[in-house]
Amino acid sequence: MAHKEAFATKLPPDLKHSLDEVCRKLGLRKKFVVETAIREKIEDLLDIYDLEEVIREGTSFRPWSEIKKKWRKKGQL
Repeated sequence: MAHKEAFATKLPPDLKHSLDEVCRKLGLRKKFVVETAIREKIEDLLDIYDLEEVIREGTSFRPWSEIKKKWRKKGQL
């Protein structure tokens, strides 16, 4: 069994209320929702960091803004 560590933080009242409501309506545990959200956010942040690094170092890459602009014209974004 993996070791677990306690993690405490203060949340704005509206966010705490939203978390309580979602968990109550969907029958989820707060621990599960918070852990999943943190894991997904960390993954997103690392993906953004990796993309920015590749763009900075790559010579054949176009800026993300240029790609988004092209996709928007094609209706893909």
